[in-house]
Amino acid sequence: MALLAALILLALSAALATATFSAAQASRRASRTTRARVRVEVGVRRAFAEVLQGWTAALDTLPLGMAARVALDSEPAMDGPPLLRTAQVERVTADFYAIRVDLRAFSIDHPMAHRRARLWVERTARDSAGGPPIAPLVVTPWGFADLY
Repeated sequence: MALLAALILLALSAALATATFSAAQASRRASRTTRARVRVEVGVRRAFAEVLQGWTAALDTLPLGMAARVALDSEPAMDGPPLLRTAQVERVTADFYAIRVDLRAFSIDHPMAHRRARLWVERTARDSAGGPPIAPLVVTPWGFADLY
């Protein structure tokens, strides 16, 4: 009888150890995914800022309907999973441009987070005329105070 009780306790402890290990693995995976998602969300704002900061005269002279890829700096990989970042500026009308960014956080075996975003900016002819460069104006249907 004592042997049977010992075997039952041994089986229960093995099941408990397996469940604990599985829960720890799931928690670790959720933590990595959350970190990747946060990194991608923050990276979208950085990518838009880099494109706006690096605005050149070549983007002002894009023909209507054409697009140009913009090189983005690489993100440090020590903050989490590596990011693949791409940006493109498309001239939609004479004054409006669409900036599109695409960010992907991935591990060795699969993608972890993916975010695409578009920002509309206005650049009038007087902005691109001679003189010091002026950053394009962001076009939004709401005020920035309403975002937070």
